[in-house]
Amino acid sequence: MNGLNVTSNSNNTSKVVANHIARRVGADVQKRIDALKIGQKMQDLPEELWHDSFRFYVKHDPNRQGGPNLRMIRLDPNQPSLTVTGYIFNKFVHPYENRFITVREAARLQGFPDRLKFEGTLTSTQLQVGNAVPVPLAKAVFEQVVSTAQSLGFENRSLKAFSLFSGAGGMDIGADYTGRIETRIALDCWSDACATLRGFFRKPVCVLEKDISSIKDPLGLWQDTSGEVDAPDLVFGGPPCQAFSQAGKQKGLKDCRGSMIFEFLRFVECLNPPFFVMENVSNLKGIGGGSLYQQILENMKNLGYNVSVGLLLAADFGVPQLRRRLFFLGCRKDVGSINLPMPTHSTELELFSLTPYVTVGEAFADLPEAEFSER
Repeated sequence: MNGLNVTSNSNNTSKVVANHIARRVGADVQKRIDALKIGQKMQDLPEELWHDSFRFYVKHDPNRQGGPNLRMIRLDPNQPSLTVTGYIFNKFVHPYENRFITVREAARLQGFPDRLKFEGTLTSTQLQVGNAVPVPLAKAVFEQVVSTAQSLGFENRSLKAFSLFSGAGGMDIGADYTGRIETRIALDCWSDACATLRGFFRKPVCVLEKDISSIKDPLGLWQDTSGEVDAPDLVFGGPPCQAFSQAGKQKGLKDCRGSMIFEFLRFVECLNPPFFVMENVSNLKGIGGGSLYQQILENMKNLGYNVSVGLLLAADFGVPQLRRRLFFLGCRKDVGSINLPMPTHSTELELFSLTPYVTVGEAFADLPEAEFSER
C-alpha cells in the first residue's frame, strides 16, 4: 500500500491524494464509532459502550483526571471542527463514515494543500499535522507583516525570512502564500518533518535538520547558508508547545521543550531582524500564574521590539477549525510597530460583512474514498 488515493477533478484529470488512509480499530472501538451520531461524544453513548477510564472519570474520579477517548466526537459537517491534535486517530470520527478521520482529512482541517505529502510513519504524520499552525491563519498573520512592512518602507522588495522550529511547514507555507516573503532557511531537528518540507518546497528553501541549541552563531549560519550578507528581515517560528499544553501536563520550563522559546529569542537577539513572529498555545499565558508570559514579553521588549500579542481563533481566518493560538508580533522599535490581523470570517449570527466560517463538510469535499491500513 503506497498511501496514495486517486480522484478525478472537473477536468477529468486524476489527482493523487497522499496520506488518506483510515486506521483500523478493534471491535469495542468500532461499536462506539457506529453508535455515535453527528456532534455526539463519549458521554452521549449508552454506558455499556463507555471506555473503562471514562466510566471511572464520570463515576469515581473526584478530580476528573480522566483517560483516553474523552474527546471522541463525530464531527458536524456544518460546523468547524474542534482543535486538531496529534492524536486525531482516536478522537475525531468522520461525519458520515464509521471511521476515524485520516491524516489527509486532518490536514485539510489545518488548511494544508493536498500536494504536500507528509513523510514518515502514520504516527509521525499525525503528529506533524497536529503540531502545525493552520496555514490560512499563518497567511493572515504574515499578510499583516507584509502590509506593515510596506507602510514602513519595505515596499520595493520581498521580505527575506528565517524559519525556526518549522515542523511540517504550516507557518512556512502561509508565509509563501503571501507572495511577498522569501523564506531562505527552514530549521528543525525532526527528520520526518524536514523531509515533508523539502518535498514541498524543493529548492527555493534550504531545509536544515539541526538542533537549534547547537548553533552558536545564528548570523554566520544565515550568511553561509542563504548567501545573504545582511540579516533576515523576518524571523518566525513556533517553539515546541507541548510543555505548555494540557496534553503536555503544562510542565512549562520543567519540560526541556519549554526552554526552546528562549532559543527563539536568542536567534532574534543575534539576528536583530526588523520583524519577528512567534506563536504558541494559549495555555502559555497561565504558566506560573502568568509569570513566564510576562518574562517572555519583557525579554522581547528589552531586545528592542514593540510587540503586539494576542489569541487568534483559526476559524476567524478561514480555517475549518476552532483552534486558538497565541501570537507575538514584533517590530523593531527603530522601524515602527505592528498590529494583529483582523478577522475575515465569522459565524452566520455575527457575519456583518465577513465571510461565513468554513465547515468540516466544505473541507472534506471532493476527497476520494479512504483506504484502510493493514492491521
